[in-house]
This record gives sequence, C-alpha cells and structure tokens, in this order.
Amino acid sequence: MIELVDFTKKYKTIFSKEKTAAENISFTVKPDSITGLLGPNGAGKTTIIKAITSIHYATSGNVFVYDKEGNKFDTEKDVEKSKRLIGYVSENPNLYKNLTVIEYLKLTCSLWNLDESAITKVIKDFSIEDVLTQKISTLSKGYCQRVSFAASLIHEPEILILDEPSSGLDPNQIIETRKIIKKLSKTKTILFSTHIMSEAENLCDDVVILQNGKLIAEGTVENIKKQTKAKTLEDAYINLTKGGSK
Repeated sequence: MIELVDFTKKYKTIFSKEKTAAENISFTVKPDSITGLLGPNGAGKTTIIKAITSIHYATSGNVFVYDKEGNKFDTEKDVEKSKRLIGYVSENPNLYKNLTVIEYLKLTCSLWNLDESAITKVIKDFSIEDVLTQKISTLSKGYCQRVSFAASLIHEPEILILDEPSSGLDPNQIIETRKIIKKLSKTKTILFSTHIMSEAENLCDDVVILQNGKLIAEGTVENIKKQTKAKTLEDAYINLTKGGSK
C-alpha cells in the first residue's frame, strides 16, 4: 500500500522564487489493485512519483509505503527499506545501452545482492528469451520496455510505480503491456500514471486526478463518472480539468 498524508512539495526557481508543485495531497493506493494518477502536464504527477521512490522528499507532510504484513515505512526516513518494496518503470527506460540484455539483468541482480537465479523468472515472465544476447541499443521500444519491467521486478517488489509505460509503443505493444500490468495487479500495489484516459478506464480500479498541484478528484472510475455525470472517464476528466491548467 502507498499512503500520502498532506504531501506538499515546494521548489526554488532560478529566480529564487518559490514554486508549489504539490499542495496538501492525501490519498491511498490500495494493495493488489491499480490506481491511475491522472492530470495535465505540470499537475504534480512526477513530483509525487519522485517522492514515493525517494528521489526527493516532501517539504511538508509524509509519504509512506506498507509491506504485506502492514509494516509502514517513511520514504524519507526509511529509504533503503522503502526502496526494496518498490519497482519503478519510467516512460523512457534508463537502460545501459552498451550492455546486452543478459548483462544488464546480471548487473541489476548484483545491485540488489541477488543470486542470478532471479533472472530466470523475469526472462520468462516478460518473454525476452530471444533478445538476451542483443545489445540494448539494438532493441525496439517495446523490447526496451519489457527489459525495464524485468529489471524493475527482479527483486520481487510488492509495489510497482509505472510512469506512462505505454508511451511510444505501437498498438500491439500497448495491448501486451496492458496485459502485463493487469496480471501484475493480482499480487502488487500499482500506481499508474497515464495521459490515455481509455487506458486508465480499462485498467484502473481507482483514479486520482490532479491539477495545478492539487488533488481535485479521487475514487473508483465509476464514482468519478457519476460525480461528473459523464459517460466515460475521458469526459469526466475533461469536465474536471477544463480551464484550470496554468
């Protein structure tokens, strides 16, 4: 589980002015489910993802992650323990392109102090047997994303953060990625950032909608549609966010 409590993040700009990227945001991502993190560019999605993954920390408020036994870890105070609970797949996988796939997975194992036997499962799960000896620089975007998923899950995290994982993929690759995410949600807590509303509607159990650094709606997809009297999540999203971007 993921929990944000009154999360606020402020930055100093190059002109020494203070910018609030996220303000008093509270929500929970339930275990074994998919929660969509939605909002226009600049809404605060990346700010929240960075705080959950301990890339930066809250100016005020807290970010917690929980293991399946209910133990709670602060992503600022318990960085090592919280990071071990989390797998992260970014929009543009940051892979070592001069390595082969198998070399990269072995490197990932060593960073987590894992036995290389952990590689066998992720190779099978993400169907990358045919590209193990290829350099990552030669792979298609779809295969790069599969390798990124494999590396992110090699230490068997309980929480998975996905930052627009379908971006730049062709239709068949998008369908395959959605199947992977749906399967993973049976055993993992997933926070899923996307700009594709149809994808969020098809995949997510709950959604959190942000705008200008503030939470403007949260709940199940059906409840959000009812609240906005919309037929689709896309219509609900437009109703909630129109005219509010800065």
